[in-house]
Amino acid sequence: MHRILIFTFVVLLIVVKLTGQTVASFSVSNSTLVSTTDQMPFWLWANTDGKIETDNSFLNISELNAAGAHFFNDSNSFIKAVADLNYAIGNNSEYFQANQFYTRLNLSNWEVFIGMVHNDLYFEGLSTSNGNIARSRNARPYPKIGVRVSDYKPVPILNKFLSFKGEYDEGILNDDRFVDRTHLHHKSFYLKAKMFNNFSIEGGVEHNVMWGGTSQNEKIGELPDDFKAYFKYISGSQGTEDFPLTDQLNVAGNQYGSYQIRLTQKFNKFEAGLNISHPFEDFSGVNWVNWPDNIIGVTIKLKHPNKIITHFIYEYTNTRQQGIKDSILSWNEVEQKWNRLHYDNYFNHGVYGSGVSYQQKMMSSPLFTPVIIKDGISRGTESTRFFAHHIGLKGKLIEDITWKSMVTFTRYFGTWGRPYDPVQDRTSLLLNLFYSGNFIPFNVDFTVATDFYNTNPNRLGFQLGITYNFY
Repeated sequence: MHRILIFTFVVLLIVVKLTGQTVASFSVSNSTLVSTTDQMPFWLWANTDGKIETDNSFLNISELNAAGAHFFNDSNSFIKAVADLNYAIGNNSEYFQANQFYTRLNLSNWEVFIGMVHNDLYFEGLSTSNGNIARSRNARPYPKIGVRVSDYKPVPILNKFLSFKGEYDEGILNDDRFVDRTHLHHKSFYLKAKMFNNFSIEGGVEHNVMWGGTSQNEKIGELPDDFKAYFKYISGSQGTEDFPLTDQLNVAGNQYGSYQIRLTQKFNKFEAGLNISHPFEDFSGVNWVNWPDNIIGVTIKLKHPNKIITHFIYEYTNTRQQGIKDSILSWNEVEQKWNRLHYDNYFNHGVYGSGVSYQQKMMSSPLFTPVIIKDGISRGTESTRFFAHHIGLKGKLIEDITWKSMVTFTRYFGTWGRPYDPVQDRTSLLLNLFYSGNFIPFNVDFTVATDFYNTNPNRLGFQLGITYNFY
């Protein structure tokens, strides 16, 4: 795949140079991060596309970003290539990564793509999980190939009232993990209905499946990956005798995803929205048995871009119920107590032991933390039961300086099988100032972040970054 990416990137640059019908950009940046402990505060590393290794009290990261796009006669159609390269050195780690490296061809929002590409950003980066509990921008993008409708297109006949978008892609999780070379299938489908001139409803489903690969568990070994098995994976069917017993009793592979709902009302001076992201891992989630577990967000966006506050978000996240049925109990002779049955333990998995993680970071909401590292590989997340209150603000301080701030209170309960005693509380704060203007020839980014705990030492961290753009 890397050879294909390099080839397509070089071809695009040649085409761009020959035709001259291009939009091209090139930037270099450097950021320095420091922390008062050997861990960076939560909001210095969360949702940074996996660029920041957390186990450092000092980290310097340099980034080179190159992008070229060739537009066809239709301004909505283009071919684009991007390379985003990072080198970082800290007191506990040194690493190089191609954080993004992709090519995409877009023809009036019908798109094919290949490579490592970030998920689209929503809510100005103020959401805890980019508005999707199962699919955030917390981890590095993994290599994949796919097709999608990148923005809403009208449904024939109903084009005035109804539009759609969707995605279908296949990727490979090529990090060190419990099931080596796990495949990751993803598809989504959304509909958007304009009920009135200024009111719309969006609804969709995001479906992910980890499949295939070779398990470190010798009793499992190689997992099915032929065409018949692939159909069972992507359709959410039960496994046959070739699959592990758990897949035969439940569904094939590590199935997970979310229902997505958004209501938007436009007013004269602002736009207000209600966003719901509901997780599922098996039929208890699909059938909404776990109905209390959601991200529920309220957003406000002002139409005037120069206000002190232009964007606001409040989110409440709850994952404590997990489809459990309080009336079903089982007596444990060893522990001499009644145990609850039938819970999901979100984004962890018995066969795919690294869970919904990539490069030791959760691909789901970063609030699922910490990631358990054993023998150098991820073994899922330690606490899947929590609730969180989150507020995010963004605006313009003065003409050339924007600001944003976030505060998140999270109470962790561990899991149903391994509860925390006592519960763990964390309050994470961030304040960011960003300068972009003509007074100096580069952009400046300054951030201060803190974590306050009831069980761990508090943390204070700073980040100072400089970016120079070539056009």
